[in-house]
Amino acid sequence: MLGIILWYNADKSVGLVWCEDQGPLAYIGPEVAVPEGVHKLGRGAQIRFGYEEQNGFRTVRRIEGVAVVMGGTDPAKVLANYDPPAAGPMLRVVA
Repeated sequence: MLGIILWYNADKSVGLVWCEDQGPLAYIGPEVAVPEGVHKLGRGAQIRFGYEEQNGFRTVRRIEGVAVVMGGTDPAKVLANYDPPAAGPMLRVVA
């Protein structure tokens, strides 16, 4: 699966990943090895990963590849600029 790292604490080697299928976020734990040649993970990096899902909770089991596609852009700032369309009435009751 492809994902974008939303948050990562390099000191503790833990983080959260947004998943391309827009399902639950995936957790990166300290036991997950970073691929050879990748010196660090960081917010905004795109990863290809394998995961395990139990009870609706996803855990990254292996990181297969890392690419910097957002150029260090903070995903939280991108999402903060998103302005969803104004929601009108969703249900109208007619008697």
